[in-house]
Amino acid sequence: MFEACLTLAQNPNEAQLLAESLEAVARALREWPLEAWHKVSLTPTGKGLFERLVARTQPAALDSRQRVIALESAEAVAGVLRVLWPETRPRVEAEPDLLLTTS
Repeated sequence: MFEACLTLAQNPNEAQLLAESLEAVARALREWPLEAWHKVSLTPTGKGLFERLVARTQPAALDSRQRVIALESAEAVAGVLRVLWPETRPRVEAEPDLLLTTS
């Protein structure tokens, strides 16, 4: 469903914006109740990518089978973008007790 987004990124910043927006859409698909999706306008009111993606995803979110497909697609494409553009991966802070020390 979101596979076409793979061809949009031309640099790491665009890849990060796409990956973050798709991850946010996946969270919305997973967490928003059906009532919230009924309230989504098909014409996005905001100028952000997330708002546009949510508006375009609304019909799929209302169908339980399509919702699962959209969720899996959004997560997969975000993951592939992070692999193609490694600099977009979120940094994970190392926990102090996991750090190797030399003494």
